[in-house]
Amino acid sequence: MDNRFPLTATRLPGGFPKVLAGDGVGPLSGMRISSKLAARLAASVCPALAVALVPTSPATADLPLGGVVAPIEGYAWGWQPANPSYFPVTGYEYNSTGGAVQIVRSAVGRYQARFIGMAGAGGVAHVSAYGANNICTVSSWGPAVGDEVVNVRCFTAAGAAVDSRFIVHVTNRTDGTSRGYLWSSDPTPPAGGYAPPAQYSYDSTGQPIAVHPSGVGSYAVELGAFAQDIAGAWTSGALRVTAYGTAAVTCQVSDPALYVDPEVLRVKCFDVTGSAVNSRFALSYTRGVVGVSATVDNYFPPATAAGWSSPGGVAPVITEYDEGAYLVSFPGAGAAGGHAFAHIMATPPMFCVIQSWTVSLGAQNLRVRCYQPGGGDANPAVMFTVGFLT
Repeated sequence: MDNRFPLTATRLPGGFPKVLAGDGVGPLSGMRISSKLAARLAASVCPALAVALVPTSPATADLPLGGVVAPIEGYAWGWQPANPSYFPVTGYEYNSTGGAVQIVRSAVGRYQARFIGMAGAGGVAHVSAYGANNICTVSSWGPAVGDEVVNVRCFTAAGAAVDSRFIVHVTNRTDGTSRGYLWSSDPTPPAGGYAPPAQYSYDSTGQPIAVHPSGVGSYAVELGAFAQDIAGAWTSGALRVTAYGTAAVTCQVSDPALYVDPEVLRVKCFDVTGSAVNSRFALSYTRGVVGVSATVDNYFPPATAAGWSSPGGVAPVITEYDEGAYLVSFPGAGAAGGHAFAHIMATPPMFCVIQSWTVSLGAQNLRVRCYQPGGGDANPAVMFTVGFLT
């Protein structure tokens, strides 16, 4: 079997054959815990500068001559978990400067995705395990020796370092109908909230971004790009959140409908036992950017799409083909290569991963599986988001 060029409709990314078979934290008690800040709070301390080849945190970059930094975007599928260094050429990677992508493994479960020649400034990075009940986090991102580097840590569902396939995405773009992102750099924000570091934050509405504490491992995020879409448009957008750090932590956005102020995003983070834990995280919301996306509602099975975006103009067909395993098929939206992702919303504490994405009969097919914490047993999600971009 040739695992290098998986571009047929009957193979997973990476050339592997398809496999078809396969109480949480509640809402706040009826009170609004956050209000729009009149202005950003005092600027947070900037993360450390990048050093050598491995930035220790999202890092500021020296601007090139002229002070202009082009928008960057890159993604990759790390499909060789034990390979110490390789340049994936599968169609599932992208570097906006046209350069190569390199993935380096420095230790068990420790990877670096390097986008050659794509050094940028700020932005947001996301990562997730692929095809298994593992947990992956972003441990840093930033420019290093002219490249853009995203450092990744992967763990078993029980929290041990493990070699794992993964997906990774980084961008500092500011286009789109609605776009907002942030790096929440303080795992224990002050009672009055704080403004996340400006270089790693963006809101297309121009409104100030704020993160407020709402209990251990629980945060209220004011993001104008999301708030303006709360009447319903957000369900056709794409929400992503990734735990930031070197521990096995998962973070998720809660269903906005559970709160009296749904325009305020709630982020909750958990350790491998399912216990709430304070954590830094990266969050992004876009609409009119990710061409293929959906918010899947499974409160009352069968699962349906609460909202979607698709060039085919047809609602996705959603099938739960095993416990906690879903096929989300977008008719007429098939495209080779690309980058797919999935994130849990309702039913905390849980996490979802992309199992595969393929094209068949003109449809883009995303397979998702959701797990409980700890042992990582499969469990049905009641709400999750999926997206696919090229």
